[in-house]
Amino acid sequence: MKIPPPPRALPDEIIDKSRSTHAFAVGFGVEMNMNSPENFAGGVLFNFDVNLATQFALGVNITGSTNFNDINVLEFSGMFRWYFLSLKHDGWFAQINAGYNYVDVEGAPMAFITELRGGIRIPMGNFYLEPYGRVGYPVVWGAGIVAGIRMPTIKRVKETKFDQNLTGEALAENIATILQEHGMTETVVEVTDEGIRISLQNIQFMPDSAVLYESERWKIVETANILRRIPNVKVQVSGHTAQAGTRDAMLRLSRERAENIASFLVVLNAIKPENITTVGYGADRPIASNATPEGMAANRRIEITILED
Repeated sequence: MKIPPPPRALPDEIIDKSRSTHAFAVGFGVEMNMNSPENFAGGVLFNFDVNLATQFALGVNITGSTNFNDINVLEFSGMFRWYFLSLKHDGWFAQINAGYNYVDVEGAPMAFITELRGGIRIPMGNFYLEPYGRVGYPVVWGAGIVAGIRMPTIKRVKETKFDQNLTGEALAENIATILQEHGMTETVVEVTDEGIRISLQNIQFMPDSAVLYESERWKIVETANILRRIPNVKVQVSGHTAQAGTRDAMLRLSRERAENIASFLVVLNAIKPENITTVGYGADRPIASNATPEGMAANRRIEITILED
């Protein structure tokens, strides 16, 4: 097999054993707005948001604004955000806010507020800039920029000792335990006639592409950490797809995905190029029904088999 060109180097935060699982961000900003249909105002704001899985975040916004005359407004709202073009909690986003505001005018009651917001979070290492715009009620419109810091919540993974002297079922169980402890809950390890098979189920590639989402690369890193400890290891990487499209297209796609994963393992020094082979089976070897989303997710997998000598 010819190993394809290696992907660009993995960032240190993906290779680090102490994986960042979720993160929160704190920011301060300035904006100009129309805080009523008649009043143009300037303001300052505080943002706090916590990342959810993949593309979503929850948080709070506090904004104080004034028309520099006789009206001051303080807004408190919760927000739900969708990063619709990225899996890394940055880039373009759409957001909905709901809450209350307080108007510093005698007799004015607390008022319900709701708004739609859009913008882009521009990452700068651990920092970010975020220009945005918003429309809603009672604030007619607003535009501003936030600067802040992103703080990862570090999950220290339990270290189980890898025993390279084990073989067969005992070695498979040792590998499974390590991968489970490192967060790979959708991975199945079993002994087959060919060797020990590590099945990475529901691994996420870009649609109809062999390009692995960056958010999934840590799974290959964890697997590479296992392979690297086995002397003279030889493996076969096989790609599998769900039932979608023509058979020729599925075979081609599964083969390209297997080759891409193989190149990652070589780049990570987990195995020598001459000790790895690849094959694409398309949808020919399903392990679940393709009639349900859950079954399709299980069938969409990469299998890395540690071959017996």
